[in-house]
Amino acid sequence: LDVGAVSERIAHIRRYTKLPVGVGFGIRDAQAAAQLAQVADAVVVGSALVAIIETHGNDSQRMHAAVRDFIASLRAA
Repeated sequence: LDVGAVSERIAHIRRYTKLPVGVGFGIRDAQAAAQLAQVADAVVVGSALVAIIETHGNDSQRMHAAVRDFIASLRAA
């Protein structure tokens, strides 16, 4: 994840809009989310959640726990 490149791109986008700018690619963990949250208005996590659901799809209790833990780590970051 190249936060510097993302930051430059966000700066470019901000020249054309006053709308909030969100980033939703390449965010696989809390560390990446925390880094991007410093340069973007929103951080969108989708693929990482889908991967967790896919990994634990056969065990709903384990899946719910893994999703809950992942989201908690994002919030904490």
